[in-house]
Amino acid sequence: MLNEFKARKILVVEDEPDLQEILTHVLANAGYSVRAAGNGEEGLNLFDEFSPDLALLDVHLPDMSGFEVCRKIRQHKNRSKTPIIICTVRSETSGVAEGLDAGADDYVLKPFEVDDLLERVAEVFEKARKEN
Repeated sequence: MLNEFKARKILVVEDEPDLQEILTHVLANAGYSVRAAGNGEEGLNLFDEFSPDLALLDVHLPDMSGFEVCRKIRQHKNRSKTPIIICTVRSETSGVAEGLDAGADDYVLKPFEVDDLLERVAEVFEKARKEN
């Protein structure tokens, strides 16, 4: 299922180094090209530089929320339709609605199962492909 998406680029914006490393490793092992940022500002800069096919955003970042990063991506003049997945802690599921309101395409609850994450990424790519 993932073979058709192997050339896809994913931007991970996650401030916890261990989780950032895990996400990067899991997605790279699935065949994606991955770049990671530790805060919102760095993430937005990488978004412009890397031109990802999908952004995976943590909600709690040190400089701005993942919701704010999501809204800024949605206002981007050339890449506003880039699929976005929000990551939030399982105990804060109320953030899911806020993330979807900010323009996210889907969400993943932390802690996540690797297979669930990869399935959600593939589903968001498939949905974007069908819409284009």
